[in-house]
Amino acid sequence: MTNPHYPHLFSPFTVAGVELKNRLVMAPMSTSLGGVDGAVTPSQIAFYRERALGGFGLIIVEFTCVDPKTGRTEEHQLSLDSRRNLDGHYRLVETIHAAGAKAFLQLQHGGRFAKGSYLADGVVRGPMEVRSRKDPNKIVVAQMTDDEIQHLVEAFGRSAALASEAGYDGIELHGAHGYLLSQFLSPFSNQRDDKWGGDFERRLAFPTAVIKAVKAAIGDKPLCFRISADEFLKGGLSVEDNALIVPHLVAAGADMLHASTGRGPEAFDKVMEPMSAPEGWRLPYAKKLREAANVPMIGVGQIRWPETGEAALIEGDCDLVALGRPSLTDPAWPKKAEAGLRDEIRPCTSCNWCIAPDNLHRIVCAENPRTGSELDADFAADLGLGRKAVVVGAGPGGMAAALMLDQAGFQTTLHEASDELGGGLIASATPPGKDKLFWYRDYLVRRLAKSRVAVRRGHRVTADEIAAEAPDLVFVAAGTTTRPMSIDGIDDPMVLDAYELLMGHALPGVPAGGTAIVYGGGETGCEAAEYMAEHGARVVLVTRSGAHQLARSAEIVYRLGLVARINANPAIEVVAESEIVRITDGEVTVRGKDGDTRVIEAARLLMAQGRDPLNKVADDLVAAGVRCYLVGDSRKVGRIGDAVHTAYQAMRALAADRVPLQPLAC
Repeated sequence: MTNPHYPHLFSPFTVAGVELKNRLVMAPMSTSLGGVDGAVTPSQIAFYRERALGGFGLIIVEFTCVDPKTGRTEEHQLSLDSRRNLDGHYRLVETIHAAGAKAFLQLQHGGRFAKGSYLADGVVRGPMEVRSRKDPNKIVVAQMTDDEIQHLVEAFGRSAALASEAGYDGIELHGAHGYLLSQFLSPFSNQRDDKWGGDFERRLAFPTAVIKAVKAAIGDKPLCFRISADEFLKGGLSVEDNALIVPHLVAAGADMLHASTGRGPEAFDKVMEPMSAPEGWRLPYAKKLREAANVPMIGVGQIRWPETGEAALIEGDCDLVALGRPSLTDPAWPKKAEAGLRDEIRPCTSCNWCIAPDNLHRIVCAENPRTGSELDADFAADLGLGRKAVVVGAGPGGMAAALMLDQAGFQTTLHEASDELGGGLIASATPPGKDKLFWYRDYLVRRLAKSRVAVRRGHRVTADEIAAEAPDLVFVAAGTTTRPMSIDGIDDPMVLDAYELLMGHALPGVPAGGTAIVYGGGETGCEAAEYMAEHGARVVLVTRSGAHQLARSAEIVYRLGLVARINANPAIEVVAESEIVRITDGEVTVRGKDGDTRVIEAARLLMAQGRDPLNKVADDLVAAGVRCYLVGDSRKVGRIGDAVHTAYQAMRALAADRVPLQPLAC
């Protein structure tokens, strides 16, 4: 039967004899859930099972190293170089199949991006020698010998044969993002002069040899080649170059292509785009390669909504649609789309919390705290039966907490001081290029509207008022408060907290062409500067730090774009290593590190000197003997993911005393 909502997305598709139930693919992503020995773990099986149950037609299991002694990229990366780890792959494939999806395994070697400390001899190898920029006498990447290259061709074939034995329906070769296969393809990283490099044809020698070896190992099963359609790198491969390359990959035996973009780390913002990247921007690149190769194409990247995927299939951009980060945010994305429940999809906003340095030890998602923790037991529906819960603050942590408390059976009341739900989410979503965060705010608001949570807004609730409700427990997610500053004239009417501006609680207050000063070079200060410039102001951004430290705590990919825009914006002047010492009647005195002062006339001074947790109500409640949990910024000022995850962990703590004992027989 034709799906009435997205008929193309939910039509079957066959590639090299393997029939997929729909056109949705879970893109391969490192989970960091594997064993340190490269083995598949129970956590990994549970992770993939949830996505298979969510309705994906094909799941491409994450990059698996074919020779960990020379090519291991991450500590917990999977490897399949011998039968040692084969049993875990048997179980993983069986689980994915039982949950209704087909499974491919992605094979990879890190090449120059392998990590020396994980390798048998500590030597990183690649197509060509690379020397340290700091010390030209130091070799950081050794050039592979002919024997080493031949060994790796065989290693790819051996791993493919093992994967086929484990029951995988097909193989994907990771020839994108700067790993070994793409290193040989790209003139940026392959300037050797022998049979493995030197011109267009010889740079193809290793990838095509690998394709042939893998195809010989897997027989009639499909082989997909993932490629960066454009490396976005000077001296690298453009989409026009790759349009000439892909027919050779197909001639060697590739049955399907998977068009990603970028190269890490040189063009990592095209591998993991910031939220400002337009929806579906990569699809024209996939279409160009699809037309050149004349084989099925998987399109991927910034496809967040089913209508984008549907249109891509209709327009001939691709044959299959891959979802990476969206599958982390909502594993049931396919089933919800199939049922026409678009508004129930928990939306990926490309916030990149999943790649924040603190989260690299395991796969996570800001909005979905179960990602990477699928073995956690569900909250019992009667956990809160007969009990009352109060949540203070309707930011991301507070709304998430209220919804989980309601899910667990608590009679829940959510208090919000503002007339609008969202809290700090609003301030985060307001700056230029961050409007996708409103997707998540709107999703939470819709979820609340369908829940049993009683929402009270427009009044800052007190501890006495909460105590009068006689709750069994309280979650305090009240957000932040302005950090006091000791500056002469700080009470002048021209002074406004930048956070209040971004929250929509105040107007810019600067005539077109007028001057606004922003004090603070952190993420909020830079965003406030951009916001004011967009609204017609001439902006002076004053920061006590060096110019190279602008927005230094921001997510790294977003920061690269933000700082570049700040520095390129003619309406924004950055005054670094300086402080404001006086505010008087429309004038602001700024003192540099050399002691010299400068007086700037301005209509508005926006303070962006950081904010502190607002938790007084929690202190009062604890003093009154009320059981209380701090959530989100009330616990520690952080990002959206921190807020949602602290709410989840508080719920886990609540449920801990209900976990049944499971004595072992051994």
